[in-house]
Amino acid sequence: MSDLLFLAHRVPFPPDRGDKIRSFHVLRYLSTRMRVHLVAFADDPADLDPPAAFTDMLASCTILPRGKSQARAGLEALATGKPVSLTAFASPPMQAAVDRILPRVDGIYCFSGQMAQYLPDDGPPVVMDFVDMDSAKFAGFADDSRGPMRWMMRREARLLGAFEREIAARVSASLFVSEAEAALFRTGGATGRILAVENGIDSVTFDPAAQAEKAGQAGQAGQAAPPSHHPGEGRGPGGKVAVTTDSPSPSTSPNWTPASAGR
Repeated sequence: MSDLLFLAHRVPFPPDRGDKIRSFHVLRYLSTRMRVHLVAFADDPADLDPPAAFTDMLASCTILPRGKSQARAGLEALATGKPVSLTAFASPPMQAAVDRILPRVDGIYCFSGQMAQYLPDDGPPVVMDFVDMDSAKFAGFADDSRGPMRWMMRREARLLGAFEREIAARVSASLFVSEAEAALFRTGGATGRILAVENGIDSVTFDPAAQAEKAGQAGQAGQAAPPSHHPGEGRGPGGKVAVTTDSPSPSTSPNWTPASAGR
């Protein structure tokens, strides 16, 4: 069984919002076919202690806090000529965590463009899930903005678009949530294998007839319907997995350039 590094800009659990629903189901699918090593940022203190129902799918789990303010990310972006989308997620401990896992994996699934800055120049095959074309989003924000904010949004769209195209040219495949997004990316000059992988729906969980039947059976038994997942339920080959939440030593990788280092 092969090993995969799954990079995510936020922990893909619980699947309670759009991007986390997508990343969770992709990760769950992949975990039945290979050993998945998750490296992700935490949005909330609760993310640092995920339940066994989630971690049992994984071969290893590294979750690091992200506390950089938007103001600091903006200043770093101006000082380095990088888009704010990248400096906001730039972290030496994250790079160190990635470097520690890389020698053990045969491939990388990178979820969200902010995490593409951690991809090695020479390494295993990469599937890049952009989900949406973020640079187009900032271009739209620029059209609706005025003054300095319009300049900042245009700058973000230009720099992030160049970064997205550079990543797409060197990964095995770039994924988008719809064909419209994929087509927009191609029209913007992107090259490489660009594919649409749309979101689906869990037809078992959201089958009204099945839910009604389950509720009826529970009512007859005088108890609530059981949850669809139970803490500690294992899905992966490795069983229970310890979660690493402390910051690794700063990276010495040539791929890592601190945002404060200037151009």
